[in-house]
Amino acid sequence: MRDAVARQVDVQKDSVQLTCDEGEGKYRPGTVTFQAQEGKSIKLGKIQESIAATRLSGHTNMRVDYLEITVSGSLAVRGADTMLKVSGATQQFELAADDRDLEKVMLAAAERSEKVVTVVGRVDGWTGRFPVVLRTLAKRYGTDGKRPILLVISSLKVAEKN
Repeated sequence: MRDAVARQVDVQKDSVQLTCDEGEGKYRPGTVTFQAQEGKSIKLGKIQESIAATRLSGHTNMRVDYLEITVSGSLAVRGADTMLKVSGATQQFELAADDRDLEKVMLAAAERSEKVVTVVGRVDGWTGRFPVVLRTLAKRYGTDGKRPILLVISSLKVAEKN
C-alpha cells in the first residue's frame, strides 16, 4: 500500500507515518504525515484522485479534520489576491492568513514579489467525511490543478538573501 501511494503521488515512501492517539478500540484519531520525493511536488488533485479510487469515496464515516501542508514558492499579487506559485511545479495557491499580523507580513512580502518563501497552512475544503470532502473539492477546485486552491497560512518564512 505504502509503495503504491508513494508512486501515485510522488510521496517519499519511507516518510509515510501514521500516529494514532492513545486509547482503546480499533478506531482512534490519528495523524498521517508524509513528504514529497526530493525535487518533486505533490499535486493535491492526485491525492484526491487516489482517495476517490478507494472505499473512502463511498459509504464511510472516516473523516479528515484538516490537511496541513508546507509549500515553497514565489509570491505575487494578482488583483486583490495574494498568490503562491509552487517552486518547480504549475500548482498555485491563493493565500489567506489566519491572523492580522501574519496577513500584514504576507501582503508586504507579496508586494515585494518575494521569489523564495515557505508557508505552512491548512488547505481549504479538507474537513469532514471523505465522501463529502471529495465532492466538495471536485466542485470547488476540480482535480486538474488549474484553479488555485485556497491555503490559510499559519506561518510564512522569507528566505534570507545572501
